Amino acid sequence: MSCLSTGYSVDCSLSCAGGLNRFWLASVGDIASLTFVSGELTVITMTGLTKFYEIVPYQETGSFVETGERVNCNTVVTQTVTGVFPCHNQDVKELIDELKNCCCGFVVIHEENNGSRWIWGVPQSLTSAGVQFPAQLTAFETTTGTAINDQNQASVTLVSRGTTLAYPVDPAVVIPV
Repeated sequence: MSCLSTGYSVDCSLSCAGGLNRFWLASVGDIASLTFVSGELTVITMTGLTKFYEIVPYQETGSFVETGERVNCNTVVTQTVTGVFPCHNQDVKELIDELKNCCCGFVVIHEENNGSRWIWGVPQSLTSAGVQFPAQLTAFETTTGTAINDQNQASVTLVSRGTTLAYPVDPAVVIPV
C-alpha cells in the first residue's frame, strides 16, 4: 500500500509575510466543543459566557514555531508561540501571573502576518485527530536593559506538545472575544 496520495509543487506566485500578528488564548475548560470539517476548524462553542483573550505582542516580535521529531514511526510535534511586550509594567506582570497560574493550560489560535489563522493546544477531549496537550507558559523574562536606549520589555513563551500539526482555522470563523 502506498503512503502517498498526492504530490506538491511550489506555486511561484506565493508570497507569505513572516511573523505573527496576534494570538488568542482560552482556558481549556472554557471551550465546550470545536467542530472540524476536512481538518479545518469551522465552529467554536464556548461554555457559558467564557471567551478567548486576544494577546497582541509588539510589532515584529511575535513568532510561531512548529517542529517535529520522528523516532521509531512515532512523531512528536512541538508548537511554540513567543511574544515580546514593551515596557516592564503592571499590565504585563498581570498577564504573566495569569499565564503561570493556569496549570490546566490553553487552547491557542494564532494569526500570522499573512492573514492565516491556526489552532493548536487542542486536547483529545475536543478532537479525535490525535494526541495534543494544552499550551502552557514555559518561559518568561522581563528586562530593563542597561543603557537608556536598550529595550525595556517582557517576553513570554507558550508551548504545546502532541502528535498533530496545528489545524487551519476557516476564515469565516469568528473568535469569541
